[in-house]
Amino acid sequence: MVWSIFQYENSFITTTREEINGVPSLKFKPKNHKGLLPTVIYYHGWHSSKEFKRFQAMVIASFGYQVIVPDALYHGERNAIEHDEPQSLQKYSWEIILQSVKESQKFIEEIVKEHEADPARIGVMGSSMGANTAGGVFVENPHVKCLVGINGTFAWQEAIKRNHLPTSLNNKEFIEYYDPMTNADKIKERAILILHGTEDTSVPIETQMLFFNKMKQLYNKYPEKLKFLEYFKVNHKVTTGMLESAITWFKEQL
Repeated sequence: MVWSIFQYENSFITTTREEINGVPSLKFKPKNHKGLLPTVIYYHGWHSSKEFKRFQAMVIASFGYQVIVPDALYHGERNAIEHDEPQSLQKYSWEIILQSVKESQKFIEEIVKEHEADPARIGVMGSSMGANTAGGVFVENPHVKCLVGINGTFAWQEAIKRNHLPTSLNNKEFIEYYDPMTNADKIKERAILILHGTEDTSVPIETQMLFFNKMKQLYNKYPEKLKFLEYFKVNHKVTTGMLESAITWFKEQL
């Protein structure tokens, strides 16, 4: 895979580097906007960083949102490791997800206090590992209004059983505690959008389907708040269509 960072500035979006709760982050917001903004926290995936989400974040922000992209542990400015080493994913991925979930409450408190985030209009999204992270953050923060997961899974333990995610004896209790699929009571009737490529070979679609099929039974009152969109012949990548669907979801739910 070719990794590239979009370097150009956007005439309509202000981009700044911030330290939020000690986490290096990029903040994107409509230029010259004053007052509170609906805010999206975008968690990146394995081998990525806040800079690699720059273009996508600018696109989302151009529709009237503040978008904040934090570096995950062991990525970007946070002691980046060699992600292509064969054992790295097995060794570090759950520690990374755990750290993002653990720090999310104070992170959100700070963006509300210092960065003009509207506390009633906060959403989380992520791709790949970042989608798994966003699911845990959604469980941990009941006031977060909506969730978008791209090519990840909200059925952590089922994914581990199927070897779709690494095992982790050190973080077993955490995985059981925050697994979104076993926290249906905490997330039911809150807005959840799932976007997934049908040919995903990195995080196969099956466990997201298990999550969706379990959760939809709990959305009888508000069926419009739970949606699963499949992208046919798409592997493990974020497409333009996925980005459009995410923005549409935020317009409807945030």
